[in-house]
Amino acid sequence: MKLKNSISNKGYIIVKNALNKKLIKEIQNKILKGNNKNSYTAFSKKISKIKNQKLFKFINPINKVLFNENLIDKLLLEKKVISELRKLLGSDLAFSEGSSLFINKPERKKNYYFKSWHQEIWSGTSVSMIHLWTPIFQKNKKDGQISFIKDSHKWGHIPHRNRKVTSLPKDYKIENLNVNIGDLVMFTGTTVHRTEPCTFPRLGLGIIVKNFKYKDYSFSQNLNWKIFSLSELSKLQKYLGNHYLSPYRLVDIDHNFEE
Repeated sequence: MKLKNSISNKGYIIVKNALNKKLIKEIQNKILKGNNKNSYTAFSKKISKIKNQKLFKFINPINKVLFNENLIDKLLLEKKVISELRKLLGSDLAFSEGSSLFINKPERKKNYYFKSWHQEIWSGTSVSMIHLWTPIFQKNKKDGQISFIKDSHKWGHIPHRNRKVTSLPKDYKIENLNVNIGDLVMFTGTTVHRTEPCTFPRLGLGIIVKNFKYKDYSFSQNLNWKIFSLSELSKLQKYLGNHYLSPYRLVDIDHNFEE
């Protein structure tokens, strides 16, 4: 039986209150303190002065802090998050080290991170992967969100050129998510989505997760991945090492060492 709110039916799910407040605060403080700021208002003023083409260079060191201090791992291992991921993908999980924070500024023209309708599979990911998005800083739940085209995950690879859609059905419905800080969105690589305009700089986090035991020949195999969850069988395999070799291989059972 199909569930009305399942990812196969809708193309996405929203995990409400997925992240605990302590973890959110820890991530926010790392971002602020790393830029010698004590509030997001002060941080936003700094962002506003940065030219769009330099936003990536600005955000990259912050990404490294989140990765090096295992904050991405902590986020993914939150009870509600890991539970949903295991339902969708199983327990052998890894996330792309190309996952990143994204800054959206109020201006739309030449905005580095502002994206119109697109699919993640354009970047070479696979339909067997799950994409995650969560707001880290935002003015409110209606400002600078992402939105989806209803049922677009069932369309397959849609026509596009230069990272822009060239053809869409005449009648399609837009679904605005309106998620709060602490909520997390999971969606498929074929779900068509876009960034909504913001009136105040918005900072969000995007993560790609896959089951590393799946055979996948997409471009994503050229990316770096970090394992953060193991199934029971994988734990056993890791313990055994090369399971084709006997654990007694270092002992000569035919030799009496007391001779």
